[in-house]
Amino acid sequence: MQSYGTPSMHIRARKVASPIRVAWVCAENWEAAQSRIRVLKVSEKLRKLGYQSTVIQNYSDVLKFNFHTVIIGKSFSENDYKQVEMLKLSGKRIIMDLCEDLIGWAWVNELIGLCDKVICCSHELEKKVRTIHNNTAVIEDAYEC
Repeated sequence: MQSYGTPSMHIRARKVASPIRVAWVCAENWEAAQSRIRVLKVSEKLRKLGYQSTVIQNYSDVLKFNFHTVIIGKSFSENDYKQVEMLKLSGKRIIMDLCEDLIGWAWVNELIGLCDKVICCSHELEKKVRTIHNNTAVIEDAYEC
């Protein structure tokens, strides 16, 4: 009852949050051992944390299956750039997983600049990436002198 003497009811609605859906685009270099084990291990960890993490073969599946976040870094080309640009325009969060020093290779720097965040395999690589993009993190699985 309120202080006015009229009956009242307090209603609280709560929307159940759906898990964040993460897509790993790994069509080109899926056979590379360092890519495969890194993707599988990080994807497994994300699933344990409650995310829906899936390896997909092409960019069109991102929109088809409504993934929220897209992790790239296994293929670098003009087509990859155009696909990532289109996904950014559709509101998707793009993270690059960079597991080797490819700075300066064709389309790598451009893709780094387009991403929301870049995850590096070593602190040395992160130092190089920070000259292009300042939102970085390290999931270390390499050592560079």
